[in-house]
Amino acid sequence: MTAVLELMEVSRVHGEGPLAVAALRGVSLEVAAGEFVAVMGPSGSGKSTLLNIAGGLDTATSGDVLVEGVALAGMARAELAAVRRRSVGYVFQELNLIPALTAAENVSLPRELDGVPARKARGEALQALKEVDLAGVADRFPDELSGGQQQRVAIARALVGPRRLLLADEPTGASTPSPVRRSWRCCGPAATAARPRCW
Repeated sequence: MTAVLELMEVSRVHGEGPLAVAALRGVSLEVAAGEFVAVMGPSGSGKSTLLNIAGGLDTATSGDVLVEGVALAGMARAELAAVRRRSVGYVFQELNLIPALTAAENVSLPRELDGVPARKARGEALQALKEVDLAGVADRFPDELSGGQQQRVAIARALVGPRRLLLADEPTGASTPSPVRRSWRCCGPAATAARPRCW
């Protein structure tokens, strides 16, 4: 079976010459479907950089990144965006919910951008919100939700659709333990890489 995520000797260097900073040095990692991976490290050790590269939000200076067997190197921006919408769910530290959209609209947006009809996308969004115990807040806006609820909306958005890779960068800091456990249990076969670090 093809790994959901493969990193092969991935390095990321910021800057050039004497001011160059190596955020990642030769990281290799393979994540199978259904596998949960948590990698920890101190602040500034390259955790978010690794997540960004794994999800196609940033590019490696060297090495290869494959998502479901597809190499990300050399892809155009539109192609990378399509891979993220279809294959990668991402929970950001800053959550990145759109203030003018309701919880359900935030969750359904990636599906609609990928051409799923609005009614079907909303149905999928409502199911994802139900899985993170937020069915009752579907029509509320982000500023009408607690911090923990906003985080669970972000998790629902990352889970919606057929994605098999879920990348989460400190997704549970403001959530209470019980909803967090329910949120991650509903991931099912999605592979999760949370808090990666630099090797």
